[in-house]
Amino acid sequence: MGRFFAAVTAALIAFSAVSCSHQINVDDDNDNNVQTTVTGEGEKETTSDNTNKDSDDINSYIKVKEAKPAVWKVTDTKTGSELYMLGILRFATEYTFAMPDYVNELYDKSSGIVIETDGADMTKEQWDEFYNQMFYNDGTTVKDHISKETYEKAKKFLQDNFYYNEMSENIIANGWASQVNAIIINRVKNLVMETLDASFTGKAKIDGKPILGLEDMSTQTKSMNACSDELTDFMISDTMRRGEDISAFTANLADQHDSWAKGDVDVLDEEYYWGDRSSELDDDYAAYLKVNLYERNENMAEKIEGFLENGDNYFIVIGVTHFSGKNGIDDILEEKGYKVERIDRQ
Repeated sequence: MGRFFAAVTAALIAFSAVSCSHQINVDDDNDNNVQTTVTGEGEKETTSDNTNKDSDDINSYIKVKEAKPAVWKVTDTKTGSELYMLGILRFATEYTFAMPDYVNELYDKSSGIVIETDGADMTKEQWDEFYNQMFYNDGTTVKDHISKETYEKAKKFLQDNFYYNEMSENIIANGWASQVNAIIINRVKNLVMETLDASFTGKAKIDGKPILGLEDMSTQTKSMNACSDELTDFMISDTMRRGEDISAFTANLADQHDSWAKGDVDVLDEEYYWGDRSSELDDDYAAYLKVNLYERNENMAEKIEGFLENGDNYFIVIGVTHFSGKNGIDDILEEKGYKVERIDRQ
């Protein structure tokens, strides 16, 4: 039971960061005969000859072992106030944490750390409300929100992986999508449980630097409920389909890591994720992006603007997709008149 609730909590908190299929063909140099496409975190379009493996090692596919991720310096030219922004992935490997000098120097210069959501700051009442949102409270169950075919396949999948009990029926459909994704990701060997924001948070605690959150739990809850039932149904079934080929799934996670490690953030643009969805889901996906990405980017940029106005020299560590494409936080701040520089490209 403990594993069940831990999985539910972790999966749902991470749901807004679970990405989708941005289909861009890339060359493959490994010996596993895998054809890959660069896509989002845990959700990728892939094909491989190795469809019978239960797990695979991400280290077999990673090519960029010295990370040089994208970092931005934002300056208020009127006051000289500046802060720094680092985009991160929502998974990590042993190659993720050895940050280059330009990243460590910006952290050292900062007066504090800012992450997306600081759970340590949440009150019991806020956590209770968050947990309450994980479950249907209107008399319906998950089978009322997704198709019979998807429900039966997903239920068997969760049962086979010991993630199902009678309470699962009341978990929201997006929670089922997250759990399916989490199960498949757990089959990838040599992923590190700690993420880069947690690493910097731990360092900040040792260094006595304050830790703040850009968003509160209500934003995570809103994101959690941003998908329509139809879009969630597709996400569940498509994730299980992709997970059948764990070698290709793992190779694509490595491709995503390599793109991030090279500072190539735009290939992770969420606007093009789930590219194999039907056109009937286009409006649903646009609505999902509005809540889960664009509105959050605007709100984060506004909060960051407040830091600059206060002269807070913070080091901001948030998901890289918030900087991808043409509607990233860096673009919004630039449009507001701030000077935004890519440090790694100077």
